[in-house]
This record gives sequence, C-alpha cells and structure tokens, in this order.
Amino acid sequence: MKNFLFFIDNHFIKSDSNSVWGTLESELQRQAINYKAVFISDNRHIGNLLKKALNNTEDKDNIVVVSVGPSTLFLDILAKLRKNNKKQVPIAFILINEKNNFATKIGVSSNPVTALKQILNSVHPTSYNLGLVENAQGTNEQIFTDELIVGFSAYVTSLIKSSKFYSLLVKYHLTFIAEFCAMTDAFLNQEAFSVTTRLSQKYNFFKSSFSIHVKNQPFLDDENSAEPNNLQLEIITNLNPFSYWFVILARKFKLTSKVPFVHSFEQKKIHLVINSLEFSQIDNRQLINKFYDAYLKSFSYPFWFDVDSVSISEKSNS
Repeated sequence: MKNFLFFIDNHFIKSDSNSVWGTLESELQRQAINYKAVFISDNRHIGNLLKKALNNTEDKDNIVVVSVGPSTLFLDILAKLRKNNKKQVPIAFILINEKNNFATKIGVSSNPVTALKQILNSVHPTSYNLGLVENAQGTNEQIFTDELIVGFSAYVTSLIKSSKFYSLLVKYHLTFIAEFCAMTDAFLNQEAFSVTTRLSQKYNFFKSSFSIHVKNQPFLDDENSAEPNNLQLEIITNLNPFSYWFVILARKFKLTSKVPFVHSFEQKKIHLVINSLEFSQIDNRQLINKFYDAYLKSFSYPFWFDVDSVSISEKSNS
C-alpha cells in the first residue's frame, strides 16, 4: 500500500472558504488511504519538513509526495526531493484555483477532487520531461515545466503587472487591449542584448537579440528508457511590429526554420550567457531582472498520476 505525504500550502488553508482540503481529506478517509498531512507556512522550511516526513515514514519504497496549493509549492518540493534524495520519490500535485500549461498538456484535471482521483487510481509512476536552470556557480537552481522566457515577452508581462492601468484592463477582461498597449510600449523601449550559447562544445554569438524562448516538451520521446528530451531553444535577433506577426504566422505553419532572424536549436544541455540585466520569466512567473550564466538541462522525473482513469468531461470540469 502506498504512503501518501500531502504537503499543503497553509496560506491556502486560511482562505479555503470552499473547504477544498476538507473535501479531499474526507475522500482519503473514506477510501482508507494511508496518508499524512504536512502544512507549509514558509517555503523556506520545505527541505526540513520534507526530510523529517520522509524519515518518519516506515515503508520508504512506497512513498508518494503530493503538493496541494500553487505550482510554486510543487516546484519547490520537487527541487528539494531531487537535491536531498538519491532515489527518485514519485510526486504528484493538486493545483488550487490555478491552471498551468504543464498540467493541461499531461491531462491533470484542474478540479482538485478529480485530480485526487487521478492520483489514487494510479498503480505505477509515469515519467515526464522537465527543464532545469542551474547557475554556473552552482549556487541555486530552478525547475521549469513549460518554458523559460528572456527578453521581449517577459518585458510585456512585466509592464502589464507593474502598470495599474494595464492591470485594471486585465481585471475587467480587456486583456487583449492591455497586451496590445504593453507590446507597443515594449517595441518602443526595449534594447537589443547580446547572447552567447554553447551547445555540444560549439559556441554561438548573437550581438543583437530581442527574445529567447526555451521550451520543454513534457512527453518523453522514449517512454521505456525515460531518456530526457531535448530542450527547444529559440533566439530572435530582429523584432519589430512587422517581424513579430511574421514570426507568429511562421510558428503557426511550422516555418520558423526558414526565417533568417529566428535561430532554433535542440539540446539536452545548453550553456546560456547574457551579460546585461534582462526581464525573464519561468512558467508565466516573473523573475527579477537578472544576468544569465547558467546551464539549462532537461531531465525526467516520475509522477504518480493515471490521467486516463477519468473521463474527458471530468478532466475539463473545473
């Protein structure tokens, strides 16, 4: 029998007017699931709480760790699991009032009760591909499930979030207008920056860049070997209102390889160097402006979901 360790965001519990955790816990008790709940008030304590919970669980070969709360909690827990355990402990997540591209792509329901069902119905782990940003000095690392963005798109996101006017437009469902205004602002003010990449001992130098996208493909190319996929790197060296829409169309028809100012690469490990402070974001989460001297790596990790154990209508019923 599996031992489920649930790590719950305590901030979510305090504002849980719909008693989501109460509903989940009732279901666990109804099915007589062997579980333990750990409440997280400060993400800085995740490492110690995780270590203590794992050490206090007798059957260590049958542990599944489940995060309940925002995706940031899940990523923090996963980072600590990778860092502190030689053995890969299967992980799952239940997102509360949040949707993200990774969950949608692999088929995890945004409905917490349905997501719990997908977890409890699983009988074996399924490995998915993820990305890792590792500082060249080895001081810290960040995991991304969908994409890392540096430059134009991250700048637009920053403008929307930092402007009261743009935020007001988004609040009243005028997101398109907010994005259009922020993009116009970004086109007028963004400066090009230099980028150096190293892939398989080969250096590439781009003196004038405007946008960097590093994309992760969650489904493994070879499910049997769990060999990680290549990360998809795209660098745009010419960006203005005309070229922007040209790139959008090229992506739609999968013709970006024919566009001279779009440079695409695939590699499991990418060394990325940016010597100027630039806007960036990971999985739609804005980061502070930063320099980059980092290794981007792909890796696979076991997840405890049976996404096909519920109907399509249940998956989409949020």
